[in-house]
Amino acid sequence: MTILLIILLFLHIMSAVFLVGSSIFVWIIIWPSSSVVLTEEKLRTRFMSVMGKKYALYTNISVIVLTVTGLLIVYLVYPSYFTNFSSTVRTTWGYILTVKIVLVALMYGIMYGNNIWHGKLIPKLAESGKFEELKRIRRITHVLSFITVFLMVVIVLVAMILAGVFW
Repeated sequence: MTILLIILLFLHIMSAVFLVGSSIFVWIIIWPSSSVVLTEEKLRTRFMSVMGKKYALYTNISVIVLTVTGLLIVYLVYPSYFTNFSSTVRTTWGYILTVKIVLVALMYGIMYGNNIWHGKLIPKLAESGKFEELKRIRRITHVLSFITVFLMVVIVLVAMILAGVFW
């Protein structure tokens, strides 16, 4: 079981590194650079749409790997979380894990909700030249994306607490 746990932890951590690191990279590097280099709004929106579709594939893979490996790790290390939830959640570890799961669900909901709701709308607005509406929608999506990235960082901190990094 130890080798299985090591493999699962490795896959979980690598997926988290990709998801969180690439999300921060897009926010700090790609998105600001796109408005400097691509000054024409239609072209910039097209670039971000194409990049976003490619990025979404790898994001979805990492989300699936994170979810599956996370559940398997909990099952292997603390099976009582699944078999006796009510008493396990009363422990410090169980409570912190539950907080992490709720944060992850919230982050997934905001991330995918934002993408589903606005993902196809933004390119359509740019193509039709409705730039004022596009700016309004982008402000909303940027706030939601910032919240998603913030939650990712908080989830990493909670994972460090679960791993015993701080004690």
